[in-house]
Amino acid sequence: MPSNRITPFIRSRALIGAAMLVLAGVPAQATDFGQRTPEVKELVDALKPPERTRGIAIVGASSATRTKASMQVGFDFGSATVIPRDVVKLDRLADALKSESLREYRYQVVGHTDAVGPLALNMKLSRDRAGAVVAYLMQQGIPAERLTADGKGPKELLDTQRPDAAENRRVEVRLVQ
Repeated sequence: MPSNRITPFIRSRALIGAAMLVLAGVPAQATDFGQRTPEVKELVDALKPPERTRGIAIVGASSATRTKASMQVGFDFGSATVIPRDVVKLDRLADALKSESLREYRYQVVGHTDAVGPLALNMKLSRDRAGAVVAYLMQQGIPAERLTADGKGPKELLDTQRPDAAENRRVEVRLVQ
C-alpha cells in the first residue's frame, strides 16, 4: 500500500479500532446486530445450539452453511480495552450466558484483526482481545471452565477484498458443546 494511503487510513483509525462480536451456533437464520445493542433474549436465541431429537440435529440449513449472529464491539485502537459505551453489550452477553437455556454449554471466544500491520502484532492483539472478553465474562460470573480464548489475527478475514475493513476486526463467540 503506498504511504500516501497509509497515513490517512491510520489517522482515521487512530481513536477507535472496531471489532465485531460474532455469535456462532445460530440454529435458523443469520442475525447481524451491527452497532445495535441486542436484548439478552436475542443473544440467548442466537447462542442456542440447534434443537436435537434422538441425536438428530434440526437446523434450518445444512451444518456446512450454519448461520451466525454478529454485533460490533469497539476496542481502543491497537489495544484490548473495550470502549466504555460498548461494555453494555458484554454485560448482555454475560446475562445471556447465565440464562437457564445456555447454562450447560461451553463457548470459545476467538479474536480476529484486519491485515494492517505486522502479523505478530495482529496475532497478539487478537489473542489479547479474546482474552479480555473472556476475563470480562468471568468477572460477570461466567465460570472459567465454560470459556476458552483463541486468536486468529488476520487469518480469517470476513472481507477478503478489503483486508483493512472494520468487519475483519472482531471477536467471535462459538458454541463448543
